[in-house]
Amino acid sequence: MRTGTDLTGQPAEEDEEGSATPTPAAEAGSSSAIQTAPKPAAGASTEPSAASAGGGGTTATATPAAPSAPRRGRTGGLAPLASPGYRYLFIGTTLTMAGYFAQVVAQGWLIYDLTGSPTWLGIVSFANGIPMLVLALPAGVLVDRLDRRKVLIFGQAMTALVTFVLAGLIVSGLVQAWHVAVLTFLAGSFFVLIIPARQALLPTVVERPALGAAIALNSAGTNFGRVIGPSLAGLAIAAFGAAASFVLQGVGFLGSLVCAMLLPKHAASSRPRSRSPFQSLLEGIQYVWRDPTVFALMLLQAIPAFLIMPYNQLLPIFARDILHAGPEGLGTLMTVMGVGSVLGSVIVVAMPPRRQFTFLFVALVGLALLLVAFSLSTSLLLSIGIMALIGVAQSIYLATNNTLVQLAVPDALQGRVMSVYMTTWGLMPLGALPQGVLADWFGAPAVLGGVGLLSALIVVVMVARNPALRRL
Repeated sequence: MRTGTDLTGQPAEEDEEGSATPTPAAEAGSSSAIQTAPKPAAGASTEPSAASAGGGGTTATATPAAPSAPRRGRTGGLAPLASPGYRYLFIGTTLTMAGYFAQVVAQGWLIYDLTGSPTWLGIVSFANGIPMLVLALPAGVLVDRLDRRKVLIFGQAMTALVTFVLAGLIVSGLVQAWHVAVLTFLAGSFFVLIIPARQALLPTVVERPALGAAIALNSAGTNFGRVIGPSLAGLAIAAFGAAASFVLQGVGFLGSLVCAMLLPKHAASSRPRSRSPFQSLLEGIQYVWRDPTVFALMLLQAIPAFLIMPYNQLLPIFARDILHAGPEGLGTLMTVMGVGSVLGSVIVVAMPPRRQFTFLFVALVGLALLLVAFSLSTSLLLSIGIMALIGVAQSIYLATNNTLVQLAVPDALQGRVMSVYMTTWGLMPLGALPQGVLADWFGAPAVLGGVGLLSALIVVVMVARNPALRRL
């Protein structure tokens, strides 16, 4: 028996006693929600929900029996920033992502400088991303079962520690390629706790009608970090060497740690769970599998993650060997992509709430074709312009997809479903490793252009064959 719903189609949440209560309407103009009686659905599970309090009455699972219709909350502009908890979450997200994107630049430059090998670029990218594939699902269970604030604090602290260790190895002159790969794997392992914890904390610091605006602003903060991180990393590498860049990243992660510690404790506390961790894990996976719309959104995330997103690992090759721009050029390419991403975030906030599929489709196909154009360019100025457009398209696609997924999922399942969403990013290293090897054989431009064309074709075919996507 699935959870009761209100007239807006939003799933009802459970109170601490295990009873179902309606979720506030997500659309503008919905001032109240009238609860309907829960009805059994064909094929739906009747087991107690993992969201219920231990020892409470039998409650329904959050597994849907019919396609969900994700609704966008009121945009609300900067309204979520009125919440102190959201401000700390927003600042911490910006600092975290600035450190992450600075790490992408610094790790790529460091490993290519140490080895001169595109294959090693693929290995390091694989080491960074494989934890998302292997550890993201259990991380989502931890986020939903434990105090989300404490999980976030732990993840931020350990990420900062790993970053400072790598900086120390570089300063001492002892750093080797395998050090970079191992520490990158450790940093990625802790990062899988940070992202679902941050996503799951959003509904606890803003009202649900403002959730759409909060997600869009979070995306803007992520993209602002994309601007700050690579530019500072490139400047630091050029002026003081790679160690300085990693020190800056560590400082940013420490700032994120402070913001996490300042989050309100009451908003992050977890409730007892009547199910085992394995049952909780299965519940999140079943929710995604049985909801055609959420499943389609996951597919729309997974395919580009495998084929398109590994382009970041090839950028050091373009910067040094094709555009002859050095670390400053690499930082510039990453920075203009971040500027484009911020512009894309502004567009997302201003977009009309309906026909989200159109924006998803146009942005994703445009992103794939822009990669083809970038692969053909030998001009630094032209490549900078294309990279800015790539940032716009990537931001619109990612932010819209993320928003639709989070608005379609009940709060009790946020950590687990967003960990499934994050697992799709684990496909990126699976694509990065062969792309690095192919770049050794055929050259980076041929590989990037080929995956761009292939991605555009696959997305068009998938959308044509998937009615759930066309209904968005």
